[in-house]
Amino acid sequence: MGRSFRSMSAAPRVEDFKRRNGLRHPASNSAFTMSERGGRFFIRREGAGADPMEKEIHYVLGSGNRARSYVHRTAQGRLLALPVTWYSENGGHWGMAPGYDRPDHPHFRRKIGFDCMFCHNSYPRAGPDPDDPVYIGALPEGIGCERCHGDPKQHLDQPRAGTILNPRRLEPERQNGVCEQCHLETTSSPLPAYMRRFGRGVFSYDPREKLSDYLLHFDHAPDSGYDGKFEVVSAGYRMRKSACFEKSGGRLTCITCHDPHAPARTNDSACASCHAKDHGKGPACASCHMAKRRPEDAPLTTITDHWIARNPAALSAHSPSGGYRGRVVPYGESDPLHTLVANAGSEAVALRSLVDATANPPREALVALAAVLHRSGDSETALRYAARAIALAPEDPAALRRYALIRFPSADAAAEAVRLLPNDAALLTILGEALRAGGHLDPAERTLRSAIEADPDVPYAYVNLGVLLVRRGDKAEAARRFREALAIDPGNAAARNNLRLAR
Repeated sequence: MGRSFRSMSAAPRVEDFKRRNGLRHPASNSAFTMSERGGRFFIRREGAGADPMEKEIHYVLGSGNRARSYVHRTAQGRLLALPVTWYSENGGHWGMAPGYDRPDHPHFRRKIGFDCMFCHNSYPRAGPDPDDPVYIGALPEGIGCERCHGDPKQHLDQPRAGTILNPRRLEPERQNGVCEQCHLETTSSPLPAYMRRFGRGVFSYDPREKLSDYLLHFDHAPDSGYDGKFEVVSAGYRMRKSACFEKSGGRLTCITCHDPHAPARTNDSACASCHAKDHGKGPACASCHMAKRRPEDAPLTTITDHWIARNPAALSAHSPSGGYRGRVVPYGESDPLHTLVANAGSEAVALRSLVDATANPPREALVALAAVLHRSGDSETALRYAARAIALAPEDPAALRRYALIRFPSADAAAEAVRLLPNDAALLTILGEALRAGGHLDPAERTLRSAIEADPDVPYAYVNLGVLLVRRGDKAEAARRFREALAIDPGNAAARNNLRLAR
């Protein structure tokens, strides 16, 4: 865990940036080159029907035991996931990062959110907006002691017994919760595997509390064909399916087998406490009964399947193709309002009924309801719920963006939101497009340029600025802006279609 996130300059070299430094990806018609220049490291993309793009590697994500992925930090403090990963199998090789082996992968524009950082690093200083994660100052490098032992301040002030948490002394379910803050993924994006309790900040979990006081987990509906899904962060989920876990009466926990302060190794003494120590078929129980498999969401590596099985080969470890798109159900402790928000797209009527029946509904539920109503075409009702969310939290970015989108093309509504969040690229883009639609070309141009300055890695402001420049007769700069949008997102149809008009 201490090697989960490091600066590229501090991480030891395990990958080959010189001899084996190229990767072709036919699905996206792209080619990537990894290089070192003057002690700095870069990934460059060519092809994909767009101008070349290159990003510097600033951080390494992952220990390198199985893989290392790469992170770029922008001048504005955002972290971008880079599309290539180094895999350790077969002597080491480059491959597409998990989630990128498809024609429409996100290239260099995927932001690393606070949820990702929550599990891959110690707590950073961060901006207030989970939808536009900005990291402030120097980042910590590696998961620290406080993730399992709690805030060390009292212990540092009074270093004595009782001022620091020892998870081993917790009851089993609480003990597992300390590990499962990061090692329990019940389902994969775009479905919500979990939802923080309303009002909880991303980095507010304390291992002294029950995990369910911080997170509520969700799973696919039963009998939907996905019971055998096997994913990277599935250790807790798969362990809980095991007969060993179910019959242990809670005595089997993560630290029954794992010492969190030491490298992972086989520990057959835990098995021998219930089973015959040796049945003559080999020394390691786990090597047979906890098979290594390729997870569905990272098929270029193998990890241990924590579903302990008499016959692992008989387990289904893959889901139907296409991914689950149904409603999610609570996994463990639940709350009706959180569950309806998690299913807002299919439960809008029930969500609205419960929100209306709740004396003081949280802003998160109001924003979710406003969004689903807006998408359904009921803008008038959506606006009321967005306004209620803003009344509760006047500078909440999600509420302000939704309010501005619902009222588009009203420049007044977007300007009001920009006044509260003057560096919000999404709001600046909405305002710029509203001004352009109203014929106010000079302020529209200034606003769209400000949007690009606020976040240079999002294509929409480039496209809208290019459309405005075509209208003003500046086809040369317009074409350049459309090409910049395509370099960020080669699949952007608006940029590609408008580029033809600008030539």
